[in-house]
Amino acid sequence: MSRSLLTVIFFLFVTYVAVAQNNGRIEGRIVSERNEPLLGISVALQGTAFGTTTDEEGKYVIKAIAPGNYTLVATGVGYTTIKHEVKVEAGSTITEYFLLPSSATALNEVVVTTSKSGEFVQPIGSTATKMEAPLKSVPQSVQIISRRAMDQMQVIRLDDAMRNVSGVTMETGFGGRTDIFQIRGFRTSTESIFKNGFRNSVRTFRETANIQQIEVMKGPASVLYGVSDPGGMVNITTKKPTVFTFQDIQLTANSFGQYRPAIDFGGALNDEKTLKYRMNAVYENGDTYRDFVATKRFFVAPAFTYDFSDRTSLTVEAEYLDHDQASDRGIVAINGVIADVPASRSIGEPDNVGIHQNRLVQYNLQHRFNDIFSLRHASNFTYSSEERKVVEFGSIPKNDATNSKVIRRLQDQYNFERNYATQNELYATFKTGAALEHKTVIGVELASSMFDIWFNRSNYDTLNIYNPNYSSKPKPTKLNFGDDYRDKTQLYGVYVQDFLSISQKLKVLLGARYDIWELENVRQTLDKKTNTFSAVTTTQRSTAFNPRIGLLYEIAGPLSVYGNWSKGFQPEVGRTKEGETFDPSTSDLYEAGIKSGLLSDKVNIKAAYFNITRGNVAVTDPADNAFSVQVGEVRSEGFEADITGEVVRGLNVIATYSYTDARITKDTKETNIGKRFRGVSKHSGSLWTTYELQDGAMKGLGIGGGFTSFGDRPVDANDSFRLPGYTRFDATVYYDNQKYHAAINLKNLTNVKYYDGSQSATAIMPGAPISVQGTIGVRF
Repeated sequence: MSRSLLTVIFFLFVTYVAVAQNNGRIEGRIVSERNEPLLGISVALQGTAFGTTTDEEGKYVIKAIAPGNYTLVATGVGYTTIKHEVKVEAGSTITEYFLLPSSATALNEVVVTTSKSGEFVQPIGSTATKMEAPLKSVPQSVQIISRRAMDQMQVIRLDDAMRNVSGVTMETGFGGRTDIFQIRGFRTSTESIFKNGFRNSVRTFRETANIQQIEVMKGPASVLYGVSDPGGMVNITTKKPTVFTFQDIQLTANSFGQYRPAIDFGGALNDEKTLKYRMNAVYENGDTYRDFVATKRFFVAPAFTYDFSDRTSLTVEAEYLDHDQASDRGIVAINGVIADVPASRSIGEPDNVGIHQNRLVQYNLQHRFNDIFSLRHASNFTYSSEERKVVEFGSIPKNDATNSKVIRRLQDQYNFERNYATQNELYATFKTGAALEHKTVIGVELASSMFDIWFNRSNYDTLNIYNPNYSSKPKPTKLNFGDDYRDKTQLYGVYVQDFLSISQKLKVLLGARYDIWELENVRQTLDKKTNTFSAVTTTQRSTAFNPRIGLLYEIAGPLSVYGNWSKGFQPEVGRTKEGETFDPSTSDLYEAGIKSGLLSDKVNIKAAYFNITRGNVAVTDPADNAFSVQVGEVRSEGFEADITGEVVRGLNVIATYSYTDARITKDTKETNIGKRFRGVSKHSGSLWTTYELQDGAMKGLGIGGGFTSFGDRPVDANDSFRLPGYTRFDATVYYDNQKYHAAINLKNLTNVKYYDGSQSATAIMPGAPISVQGTIGVRF
């Protein structure tokens, strides 16, 4: 697989050299005075045939432009025409941003529809810097999965999209009922999945219907976001209201019996177009490839934007999700042998119950003081709850000569979580001297959360996993006390960042953040002698300072080199034998790489070396194994390569490869040193490519496909045995025009037997067998 990828890279470089570098490219983004993206704005080079229109995010690209001086013109109904003088050089890319004022003599409403959900490849992101910037100028590894790419893949769950991000391994979390990934070898918990820049900690699968794009920033993100997993963060950007009226209705179904109608519509609610809306709604029902794991889901996400003036706007978004799906920990391995059973085999019961609810409200208030300063004030509130009563794996019986039986338990559990956060940020864009440009942000974040859980459990029966007999006995009515606790956390953070451009060639990214983290844990304990409960309260406080330094230099034409160093932190909950609270675990990232644009910047290549060390890891105290000490260290080192772009007209590609060597480097147990991380493949890669007809009667017809490939992965922390490597192939045929869109996707074409991931030897999730998924939709 790696040899094939190198062949593709070599081919692209040969093509790049063979084709004379006589053309340039202009790209950018157009927003209103209220900083909202403008769809359907015409962007053209005056006096030429070169031109295009902006997509839903206000982005545009004009390609294959001969060198010379031009006048770039942006026009739109109801907006003042703006002109910029630009100089295009051979083999270069110019980035031009427009702020388009509204016209005092706006015309009547024009209904605009589009057959595309933005560009296949998005060149501009905001996660790494908290402000929009071309990814090619940011000295850190960031990958974006666009809405258009998600539509072609028919993404239903978040991991469907994440399979095409380099260095990401699928993970199973919380009994296979939420989104968990491993990035660059490190498990990325729910603490490192964000929505519109806010932490989005929930214990169920996030809905994808209202996602506009997914940004994955590699490495610790503490410099801007506080608590961070070492491997990276995932930031989901949601669809926003638009002044243009549109409706999109579609129906998706698959061969497992699942169907999923969805609607997306929006527009302006008043003649002045100062009040806009967007509404996404989904209903999902049907079976999955796993026995006893049916799904029923209802989701609705309204969003409104109100423009108080040409300088001030407020956007309010909400999400309401009800999701019924029983938890599922997969299958087991006994004595290092994974049970050879169908991918559908369940250790649960037909009447297992899981009820999940998620509620979210966000608002974002923006005010522009002048051409230099602007202010953002935003808040986020989420509430989630989970109720589950399930029969699931409990333990392996002793002395089972057949290696075929498991002891099951009944667990009755309820938990809920509340999160509130507010961010206040001041932005400044200015110059000091003729050659130095600044983009600066100063911010303050306050966040609080509460997680409450209780559960009771009892042994139920013994199940033969090769010949299961379900519902063999009545469920116990009296369960044993399991646990009952409540965690309250507070986070206070202040941060500053300056993104400097020196003579357009050298980019310097400087930033730092200081955090205060506080925890109050209240745990109920049971006195078995008196059968009474008592509450025990413990507190913990940690502080952290995390800087970042990044440099990027444009060597020549499209080729840039970059490097960065950043620190991150995570609270380490617990106490030493002496009663002292743990310090936060720390992470250090060293990264260096290249970014290059080929074929007049139509194809982007990124390659990066990374080294991430996590210190202050709690490990077993050699003096008393009932306690821990913070002397552990783990390290992940590797290489990543990505190719994204339009190789020829209509042919789009996302190709990735990663090598990850993740191991324990310090531990109190000598036998642990050198062991690989659970669930991490040394070699992994992916390819997704589509070709779409650009002209003629069948314009909009496309075909495509690709693969995801992973090497073997340790099943548990002891690396006692491994999940086998695999390569899964997928394919698609689709049609997309101004009014209709349809697609048929074939997943796991060769019906390969594989495993998505594991939490332990007794929680291994089989991958889905071959399946068909289809979508048909209409736009008005």
